[in-house]
Order: sequence, then C-alpha cells, then structure tokens
Amino acid sequence: MTGLIPRYDPILFGEIHQVSTFLPRDENEDSIRCILFIAGAIAAIHLILLSVFKLWIGSTKSEGGSVDEKRAASLAPWKASYQLTNLLVNLGFGCLGIYYQANHVPWGESIMNKIVGYEHVKLFAVGQVGYQLWALPIGMYIGETKSMIMHHIAVICVGSVSTFVRCGFRYYTPYFYGLIEISSVPLSVMNAFKNNKHWIKAYPELYSTVRLVFGITFLGVRVVLWTPYYWSFFYLASMLLYSSENTSTKVILTCFISSSLVLTMLQYFWATKIISALVKVAPKKKGN
Repeated sequence: MTGLIPRYDPILFGEIHQVSTFLPRDENEDSIRCILFIAGAIAAIHLILLSVFKLWIGSTKSEGGSVDEKRAASLAPWKASYQLTNLLVNLGFGCLGIYYQANHVPWGESIMNKIVGYEHVKLFAVGQVGYQLWALPIGMYIGETKSMIMHHIAVICVGSVSTFVRCGFRYYTPYFYGLIEISSVPLSVMNAFKNNKHWIKAYPELYSTVRLVFGITFLGVRVVLWTPYYWSFFYLASMLLYSSENTSTKVILTCFISSSLVLTMLQYFWATKIISALVKVAPKKKGN
C-alpha cells in the first residue's frame, strides 16, 4: 500500500521544490515547435481523408431533404474522416504506450523521478497537446458532446504541464497519454457504425462485437487500471501542492490536479453509461 499511497516526506518535497518551475527555455521552444508540427501533420492527414470521403459520400448521397438532413449530409464526410483520423492517432498512441509501459516504466520508481524525471517520454505529452489542439476545433464543428469538448480542454491543460513544467509527473504519461488510448480504437469503429445506421442493420453481430470490445477495453484500462494509477499520482501531486510556497507553482498544480480530476470523473461517468448499455444487451434468462 505504501507504493500506491506514499508517505509525505517534507525533506524530500523540500528538495523537489528547489528545482526550477519550468524546463529550460530552449527545450520548451522545441516542444512548442513539435506540438505545432504534430497538430499540423494530423490536420494534413485529416484533410486528405476528408477529401476522399467527400468524393465517396458525395457520389452516393441523394439530392433534396430537409435542412437538418442537408446539414447531416454535409457533416457526414467530416465525421467519417474525423473518426478515421482519431482511430489512426489513437492506435499509434495506444501501441506506443503499451510498449513503454511494459518495458520502460518500473513500478518501484523513486518519488523524485516520478515527479521530475522521465523527460525522455515527454513525447507522449507533446503529442497529446498537438492532437487535442487539432481535435478541439474539429470536434466543436461536427457537434461533439459537451463532455468530449471538456475532455479535449482538460487534456490540453494536463498535457501542457507535463510538457513545459519541471515537475511534470512524466513517469505517468506513457499510461495516461498513451496506453489508455487503445480503448479509443474500437470507439472510433463504433461511432462509424452509429453514423451509418444501415451498417448496424447489415452487420448486427459485428456491431455487437465492436461494442463489447470497446466496453471491455474502456473499463479495463480507463477504470480498473486507471483507478490505482491515478490516485497514486493524485496523492503525490497533492503533496507537492501542499508543500509548495511558490504562488506560480500553486496555480499550475491546482490547474493540473483539477483538470486531472475532471478527466477522471469523465471516465467514471462514461463507465456508468457503458455498464448500463452492456447490462441492457446482456442475454436475459427466460421465465418458467
């Protein structure tokens, strides 16, 4: 239990507070350029896919219909290309996160390294900030839910701290910014089915399988494994905030912890909906 919830050590945290608030300026400037490059690269991939889907969907749609139907038809290629782009990006994050988590993130790491070390995995944070900067405006344009918009903003907040701040808790980033995204791969497929209702009618068993795979992976990595990992981070971050006497550090850590709590509550909120959906589709015993 002490590995999960470490004891507060005022001497250790005093030493941690001796480091500078931000990483070196040249490193942060490089990170900004990398973020912009990643956002631009994802946008380029999305635009290519959007052009393909506009040609494909445009050649099959019929003329006429209500204003809402025309609006839905105009957004169809945007949604399809957005979902496919998300699938590709999340598959990359997920696979890279699984690799790093399995090979380069020891459970018994020191508190010091968990908080200020692991700059070699900063790419996860940089990548997520770039990814979310692309996803936020596109998500707003195609009408994503308010909870997803909140998710994009919260990830930008926590990712920015891990990218630019010395105490960035980068030890946790291969899991939080990488591995968990593997559950978003079946989600993208499921959303594609939802946007094409005739697919569900044509392939009901495949759709049910995709929903089941998504539910299992989401609950596995974003609830069961997430919970002990997150609260380990939460206690360390709270101890760092409690022991800080620097106003800027307090503001940064408060934003960091608050945004992480928003993300965690969203995971639990979505988990309740997934469990409810799985219960509804579960085979029921017939009465005598």
